[in-house]
Amino acid sequence: MILEEELDRVRVVGDDGSWLIAIEFRLVTVKSSPRGDRREIGRRAWRLSTGEPLTIVDRDNFEMPETGELLRRADTE
Repeated sequence: MILEEELDRVRVVGDDGSWLIAIEFRLVTVKSSPRGDRREIGRRAWRLSTGEPLTIVDRDNFEMPETGELLRRADTE
């Protein structure tokens, strides 16, 4: 079974001034064994609360790959 764990949630501002929520998550695979369940930690990634993927530009900025729009963390202003 593959689960998504939310790691962080931050407010971001788009190029047009719109406020959005960016969510950092990681994939976790849970496998059963005779000694109990095992958790395998997978990749980490960011996406908007609307589901669109984000790429990290630097510590305070993200990019929406489909549109090229830059988003910046709201708490750094």
